[in-house]
Amino acid sequence: MDHLLIAYDILVIIIGFAALSNAVIWALRTGRNDLGNFSIVYALYTLMLVILVLKKYLFINVTAYSAQAWYYVSGMYQVLNFAVVIATLNYFLDAHQFRFGRRVSAVFLVLMLVGDGLIFSPFGVTFDASKNIIHLGTGFWIAAGWRILSFTCAIVLGYWLLSRVWKTEKRLFTLGLLGFASVGYVESVFGFFRGFSKTTAVLKAESGFLYSSVPYLIYGIFLIVYFLRYPLSAPLGSEEISQEFLSKYGVTEREKELIVKVMQGKSNADIARELFISLATVKTHLHNIYRKLGVDSRYDLLAKVRSSQ
Repeated sequence: MDHLLIAYDILVIIIGFAALSNAVIWALRTGRNDLGNFSIVYALYTLMLVILVLKKYLFINVTAYSAQAWYYVSGMYQVLNFAVVIATLNYFLDAHQFRFGRRVSAVFLVLMLVGDGLIFSPFGVTFDASKNIIHLGTGFWIAAGWRILSFTCAIVLGYWLLSRVWKTEKRLFTLGLLGFASVGYVESVFGFFRGFSKTTAVLKAESGFLYSSVPYLIYGIFLIVYFLRYPLSAPLGSEEISQEFLSKYGVTEREKELIVKVMQGKSNADIARELFISLATVKTHLHNIYRKLGVDSRYDLLAKVRSSQ
């Protein structure tokens, strides 16, 4: 049974790497910040699965698998688990475009590093190699509690984002991410309260099934199909935007200029140079345009303009 679980996990990881490769390629080609943040989340979770499979494989197939090796691999898994939560939180904060979103992400990141320090400190965890036991201290549970709180914030922000993009093409993309994140959240909360009374962890086979891997697998297949059909935002042939479109969304003349530049495939830096304005001003104008049109990216903006021509 353990070997079947390892085979399943390897299949999940292969599909995950295929989906991740597509996400990274498109993030680089389009320069979209949200795809870059998403790629980080997906990469960390995939790496976490790799560590989980490694733990199972070592215990089952390596007779000299020591408690010390188990201790360090388990520590890596805990750190990655925490990192996935913070990366997910950062993704949703950035997607909402909060004014102080980056500062909030930085605070959560610093506190995550403090939590990691607690886990590896004598205050959090002590290792008894002679008895193959890890003693869990107060620091470990403080870090675990902070992880659950961070995860809760991420899930709330995720569902809020889903309500905002429900009528856009990002609905399925966001829904899929929330699917496996929500299962992982329930899994984490259940594990936290189930193990809260424990003071020790004993060297044993990692035979538990990671339920969040199921929606992750399904989402990975969806992502592969999604990115295979994902069109690059090519410049539009026409530089004209109908007056009806401009009036409908209350687009100003200055904003129209920026839309035309985007239609020509210009980058933010190109637009700033050609219109003799700062890069910050370009970003502000684009943010206002996105808000008026109900879109979140250049790709969505071009799709909206195309549909109106």
